[in-house]
Amino acid sequence: MTRGTRKRQKEMMSFRDSMAPGQRVMTASGYVGTIVEIGDDLVTLESEPGSRTQWVKAAISKPYDSVSTAMDTETHSETDGQEQAGFVVPDDVSGLITKPGEDTTRRDEDTK
Repeated sequence: MTRGTRKRQKEMMSFRDSMAPGQRVMTASGYVGTIVEIGDDLVTLESEPGSRTQWVKAAISKPYDSVSTAMDTETHSETDGQEQAGFVVPDDVSGLITKPGEDTTRRDEDTK
């Protein structure tokens, strides 16, 4: 084994030893849940209230940070809640549908 591989294994072992109930984690297969109970070799995860499954400790790969949490930490400048990523979301789709023979060129006044 290379030094990097041994280092990653030690990090994974220390993470698995430090797991605690209430922590959100992700398994190697992508299952996300909150730790409810930790046994010698098994970890009980709950994805939704009442939906519990048991996993082998070795299957838990990392702590889970949801995408929405990661996006909340980034700074976004939204003026009215509709502008995001440089485009405006229309109130209805009627302005998005073009009819045959209709002029499809947009003027600057239309996009404001």
